[in-house]
Amino acid sequence: MTTVPKKTKSKPDRVGRDEASERLVQAVISLLDTTPMNELLVDLITEKAGLASGHVLVHRYFGSRLDLLSEVAHTLAGQMIDGLRANVETLKNDLADPIVFLTAYGPSIGVFQKRALVVSELVLHGFSPEIHSADMKEILDAVQAMMELRDVPPRAARATALNVLTLITMETTHSGWMGATQADRDDLRSMTFIEIGLASQVSEMLGWK
Repeated sequence: MTTVPKKTKSKPDRVGRDEASERLVQAVISLLDTTPMNELLVDLITEKAGLASGHVLVHRYFGSRLDLLSEVAHTLAGQMIDGLRANVETLKNDLADPIVFLTAYGPSIGVFQKRALVVSELVLHGFSPEIHSADMKEILDAVQAMMELRDVPPRAARATALNVLTLITMETTHSGWMGATQADRDDLRSMTFIEIGLASQVSEMLGWK
């Protein structure tokens, strides 16, 4: 009789503090693509990160699952800010092409959606929005800078940036509660892009300088 060897489960890694912290943060960011927030628990995060003693490491390096999520929100903000600032430099040579300009927002939208989910979870559990307000201001500044590349006046650029980010946040965190379908969300995205293109005209209608 042939004995079938048992499959052995790979042992979780034991690594230093910096690598373990980074793995945990990146594990959450990756899991946000497929996992509802209420299922994003420490055991799953630890397994994704490939680390031993997950609960111990989360407690030791962050304090709690929510503190880990707070660091994730900060990391995602940094990714978005870096991407938008890079776009400002790149798009200086493509101002005549509105399609190039609008599609440049694409990668940043996905990052911001993840951040919106995480921040919504933090606020739900009593975290103060002020903890991440500095990140939000930098994101607003970066989006405003992109708007101003198309000669949108600063006041209108700021208002449009805030409008776009608010809509993305609401779409990500509340559209399901509103009964919105995917088609509804796609229409909202399309309308938002049109609003970006019309920011200068709207500014003139409002009498903004």
